[in-house]
Amino acid sequence: MSTATTPRTASAPSASVPTAARVTPWHVLRSEWIKLWTLRSTYWTVALTVAVLVLLAWAMAFSFSLAPEGTYPGADGSAGIVYMLLGPGQIFGSLVLIVLAALTVTGEYTTGQVRSTFAAVPRRLPVLWAKGLVVALVSFATAAVGTALSLLLAGALEPAMRPDWADPEMLRVVVGTPLYIMTLALLGFAVGALLRNSAAAIATTIGFVLIIESVLNLIPWKALEYVRPFLPSSAGVRVATPQEMLDMTDSMATVAVSLSPWAGYAVLVGWVAVILLAAAVRLRTRDV
Repeated sequence: MSTATTPRTASAPSASVPTAARVTPWHVLRSEWIKLWTLRSTYWTVALTVAVLVLLAWAMAFSFSLAPEGTYPGADGSAGIVYMLLGPGQIFGSLVLIVLAALTVTGEYTTGQVRSTFAAVPRRLPVLWAKGLVVALVSFATAAVGTALSLLLAGALEPAMRPDWADPEMLRVVVGTPLYIMTLALLGFAVGALLRNSAAAIATTIGFVLIIESVLNLIPWKALEYVRPFLPSSAGVRVATPQEMLDMTDSMATVAVSLSPWAGYAVLVGWVAVILLAAAVRLRTRDV
């Protein structure tokens, strides 16, 4: 006695194979944006940066209101007065964003998540560019908000510190401040991408900006006169500094080359580009 069997027909459903999603620059950028904003530390860092910029502006406005008349050079609302207001935030505000920028790229190496990232994006370089763009957008927006709030607060406390937009250098000083802070953050990002270690990247970037450059600017050695104009922070900050202040600084630091504001900023951008290029070469030629 035999058992009847049902013949398998050609119309039987076959197992469906999932279609892989295309990896596009937009998808990579969106992924990196989500990664950054899923970390609570990002919100704290952004808030701290804005707070630092505003508190320093408040301190400068309070100091200005107590100073005898004629203590500070420049007419009311001049670019020199506004630079005095924003100057401290240009350095101390950028330090916080340097930390955020470095952690954006080194954090994945610390946790090992970078292996999953590169498994999803095998070409690797789009990840580096997307992370850098996200850092640039967040850094500039944060610094711009902090700068705007600083000007509003200081102007409310001390009318003499309200920007006079008729000053031909005013727009460069005001816009140059977040531009300079953003590019310093990108410098920290580039160093982090190259070293792949959080502590090393943060210590190297901040140590160079705060300590090494200051020491090199103080050493009275003739050969350093050709080096000082091309140090990253010293060159980049020129874009947010009035020409009168630049002339004074150049005479005190005894530099052999006096860069224009935008040429100085180009030097800082060049530092970022060279270090990012080295990081990209390492990313393509070395394993994770």
